[in-house]
Amino acid sequence: MKRLAFFSPIPPAASGVADYAADVLALLAGRYEIDVFHDQAAPARDRLPATVGVHPHGAFAAYRAERPYDLAVHQMGNGPAHDFVYGPLARTPGLLVLHDLVLHHARGRMFLDSPEARAYAAAPADVGARDAAAPLLARYADEVRYAYPAAAERLVATQLGTVGDLLPYAYPLFRLPASASRLIAVHNDFMAEAVRAEVPGAEVVHIPMPMTPLPVDEAAVAALRSRHGIAPDDCVVATFGLATREKRIETVARAVARAAAVRPGIRLLVVGAVPDRPALETRLGDLGLGGRAILTGRVPLPELAAHIALADVVAHLRYPTARETSAALLRVLAQGKATVMADLEHLADVPADAVLRVDLADEEGDLTRAILRLAGAPALRARLGEAARAHVLREHSGDRAASAYVEAIERAAALPDPKPHGWPAHWAGLTPPA
Repeated sequence: MKRLAFFSPIPPAASGVADYAADVLALLAGRYEIDVFHDQAAPARDRLPATVGVHPHGAFAAYRAERPYDLAVHQMGNGPAHDFVYGPLARTPGLLVLHDLVLHHARGRMFLDSPEARAYAAAPADVGARDAAAPLLARYADEVRYAYPAAAERLVATQLGTVGDLLPYAYPLFRLPASASRLIAVHNDFMAEAVRAEVPGAEVVHIPMPMTPLPVDEAAVAALRSRHGIAPDDCVVATFGLATREKRIETVARAVARAAAVRPGIRLLVVGAVPDRPALETRLGDLGLGGRAILTGRVPLPELAAHIALADVVAHLRYPTARETSAALLRVLAQGKATVMADLEHLADVPADAVLRVDLADEEGDLTRAILRLAGAPALRARLGEAARAHVLREHSGDRAASAYVEAIERAAALPDPKPHGWPAHWAGLTPPA
């Protein structure tokens, strides 16, 4: 039985990849001997299979010295929960599971938002602060230069001299971790083609994201309806997942406000952490939604099914996008919810009869019309929900995901480590000797 070193955030980390990792480990635990390496103070051991070892990532070298691993699996996304994965990825090439095509925000933050860089930004005339920050800024520049040699100087200057987060979407910064991996696994065909185009010769595979419908406790649903004052004839429009600007929460709120002017029983439900709750509450009040909106914050997975059951319509918008396959989207589709989603190229695999799509050029108008259409058509909501659930059961079953993972693991284990070719000095210095 092969031994795997699995580097990933795990529950209860506030990351969708943590829940995903628990699902994948459950699929693989009977096929491989697995040690999970994490960066968390109090991992939820009971959410993982009993046969899986769970260790701080700093203990990896000792465990490997005691018994070598056949393969390292690195779960990588565009968020701080994945920062610790970069070191093991560079030192121990293996299977890179790339959850976001865009890694620039998180990777850049590791350099540009470091204590040294912040101190220098606060006192640019301080020579000592400048010298302390210089090595980190140089490493950031080296990684950008490796990925985008022709645009690197201008890109680095722009990132250092302006405030904003749109530019990294055009320069996703995944080339280095992809080049340093034996095999790259992604969850949609768009990402697979993008990686192949950016990293010639890269070994890339498409793995379905496992998603299983959650059981629904009707008593818990009734209690939530009572707690939030949701009437039997109300139409609840919901969003799920971290309520960032990219999720277009304000657009959803404006569409709900417009629709509610026509159909007064329409409510808004926001399930997920809100980075700036006071600001959102103020905006909802300005839109006249103060009494219509419900903000739950992040909901534990055991309670999620009941919250999804409250929704009559789910609004899943995204712009700009990191080209990810959204677990939040697949979750509501698996639960059979009528969903209105952004018309995005990388989500083309979702069947036309399973969702309604909105044009990014008129997302508020399209969403408003979709809400009004679905609010008055329970039969249409049911048809969409049934098609959505069937799609997830067919394309994202545990069996399909497990088979694809096993194939990818076996393939990656048989491949050689990539040879350094033009890697930045600080990266190449982390890898094992050739």
